[in-house]
Amino acid sequence: MEALKRDFPDVDVVNTSTREELDVAVSDADILFSWAFGDEVIARAKRLRWLHVPAAGVGAYLTPSFLASGAVLTNSRGAHAIPIAEHVMAGLLGIARRMKAGIVEQTTTGMVRENWWTHEQVPDELHGKTIGLFGYGAIGREVARRAAAFGMRVIALRRRPHDAPAWDPELLQALDLPADEPSVAETMGPGDLDRFLAMSDVVVVSAALTSETEGALGKAQFARMKEGAWLVNIARGKIVREAELVEAVREGRIGAAALDVYEREPLPRESALYTLDRVILTPHVSGLSRGFWPRAMALFRANLRRDAKSEPLLNRVDPDLGY
Repeated sequence: MEALKRDFPDVDVVNTSTREELDVAVSDADILFSWAFGDEVIARAKRLRWLHVPAAGVGAYLTPSFLASGAVLTNSRGAHAIPIAEHVMAGLLGIARRMKAGIVEQTTTGMVRENWWTHEQVPDELHGKTIGLFGYGAIGREVARRAAAFGMRVIALRRRPHDAPAWDPELLQALDLPADEPSVAETMGPGDLDRFLAMSDVVVVSAALTSETEGALGKAQFARMKEGAWLVNIARGKIVREAELVEAVREGRIGAAALDVYEREPLPRESALYTLDRVILTPHVSGLSRGFWPRAMALFRANLRRDAKSEPLLNRVDPDLGY
């Protein structure tokens, strides 16, 4: 906060740490940078012209009052790309190298090397597998980069397959992301979903939650995947039909999964997901890291400079698309 006040002396920076303070300050705010959401907050912001959120998903911010305000919305898309991409690879390595089984042995029966020699228990490799990215934005881009380093073949499915993503150099610099593009063998569109699933040894869900993607992966789609394929979801829980995923894992149609997001959060303790040996669960923390806030603030600062010059803002969200 002190650095913002120092570097942007023409901006009156007000820090709030409680909901009560926010309710007072927001009434005079031209710009709001906050986790806080809810129609009642935005309804108080009569002067608001720009809302910046430190999240990538913006569905909770598209309230009636915000949509009626005409304010610009920007998000922190890309600030989570590095930790989430590393989290994806951790999940894949955990599945391939059977880390969950190792931890269970370590904490219960003791480690028995011979237990790992039977066909079903022999660890796997990432090398040579095809990883399919269901959604290809900043996160998918960084997953692709790391997957290629492990010798995986990368394919992607995105809403507009023929329009290459345009990455603003200033955005990449603020987020500490490389300028060079990772290797992607093929990019497909929504109409290619069946072929995409059939080609993938691993499917990573990295798309935004929209009306088009909600419930997009369920029983019918799991049936089209390779038998024993793996599923990773670090995007939004409602993209995957959870009960149908449980059934697919139990039947062996899905060989393993690493999940960080769920239809209900926190994941209810009675969820059947807790009972599945080949599923790794984390509590929606894939984007957390000690490097997040430096990137998030670098992005916000870049936009403050652009705003002062009346230049287009980075990461502007289209409310109609939801991203």
